Amino acid sequence: MSVLRVPVDRDLSIDFARALCLPVVVLLHALQMGIGGTPLRAFNALDGFEPLAWATWPLMIMPVFFICGGFAAITQWRRLRGHGETVAHYVRLRAIRLARPVIAVTAAVGLVLGAMLAGGAEYEFVRTFAVRLAEPLWFIPVYIACTALVPVMSTLHRHAPWAAYLGLAGAVVAVDVATRAAGLPVGALNWLFVWLFAQQLGFGLRDGWFARRSRLVLVAMAAGSYGVIAVLVVVFGYSHDMLDNLNPPTLCILALALGQVSLFAIAQPTIRRAMQHRALLGAVVVFGVYGMVIYLWHTFAMAVVVAGQSLLGLAFPPVLSPAWWATRPFWILAIAVVVALCCLVVPKLEARWPAPVERRTPLAVVVGCTIIAIAGVGIILTQGYLPWQVGVSGWLLVTGGVIALTVGGPGARPAIADDVGVGDATTPVRGATADGEADSRLVR
Repeated sequence: MSVLRVPVDRDLSIDFARALCLPVVVLLHALQMGIGGTPLRAFNALDGFEPLAWATWPLMIMPVFFICGGFAAITQWRRLRGHGETVAHYVRLRAIRLARPVIAVTAAVGLVLGAMLAGGAEYEFVRTFAVRLAEPLWFIPVYIACTALVPVMSTLHRHAPWAAYLGLAGAVVAVDVATRAAGLPVGALNWLFVWLFAQQLGFGLRDGWFARRSRLVLVAMAAGSYGVIAVLVVVFGYSHDMLDNLNPPTLCILALALGQVSLFAIAQPTIRRAMQHRALLGAVVVFGVYGMVIYLWHTFAMAVVVAGQSLLGLAFPPVLSPAWWATRPFWILAIAVVVALCCLVVPKLEARWPAPVERRTPLAVVVGCTIIAIAGVGIILTQGYLPWQVGVSGWLLVTGGVIALTVGGPGARPAIADDVGVGDATTPVRGATADGEADSRLVR
């Protein structure tokens, strides 16, 4: 019987939460892809669809990703710091890990879009389609920025946790007031403040703050959080659709994060027991190993399926019509097949990327290269690949930033303990712990 070795500081309930949320996100993106009209255009198929709007209260699970990311990130940072590593080394590893996959997937999507244009597709249709395909990339620059701030935020968490929570919450309130009451164009700041707050909740989850609260307190926190959302919607005019509150994030998403972490803390002991079952653990392992591939490459899968549908001359049913709903299972199945193929191929290609050079790199250089990579993703995100000169410039910035981070320098890096936690926190470990030590739990 094969054995899975799990690091002693790894909480499998976190892996479970991420594995559960990932297909929900992909499914939502797939259903949002609407193509129709005369002339043909791509748009959000579910915009204004009321059943989905109310369903987003339980189904908007992006806060879970940042909560779990905070749990994993502070664990990794503490481990690296314990091995004598620097902030620059940590940020460099995380930026490479998160930005590098963007290089291949954006190039692949660009090739499909180019093939569609070469095949006679109307430019404006392809352009609107490209915008839709680029939208899920928002997660990468925001996650990189939050992760890069983990050393600073973990220090605040250790010395002034309540100041960190209240300060971030206060900043979100201030941005919302400035945006909604004064009309100031500062809403984008909440891309950082809201998700840093969610990440900070992950720190508290990691240190057992929520575990030390009684079930009654956690239930009250969850109920209060959703009550705050209700008040924001009914009294202050916030949208009842959490997707509307996501771009940019608002106080509703902050309250949602607090409610979700409270509910997760209630369920965590049950999830940990369930993770002792090998079948469930195996499913979580699969989503953990291929999580980044699934998240990024499902956009490529949608591009391939739409291109194939156009090439075959198959009609696009009117959005939300009975025919459209009847074809959604086939649409989702086709995307799943392409994603599965990507899971077989992409990791082998990414393995060919050279490992980071063992060189000491100043923090200022790391931050500068990371900003360049983030800016490149931002260009593709906001412009949607087209026009080509804009999309290519974004791709070149991402590629250049990642290459510079990979090369590192200019100083030589002294030999220390093995690099730990280089992989994403969702990557399960087979045969050894994340840091190569023998101390581990065995799951049979």
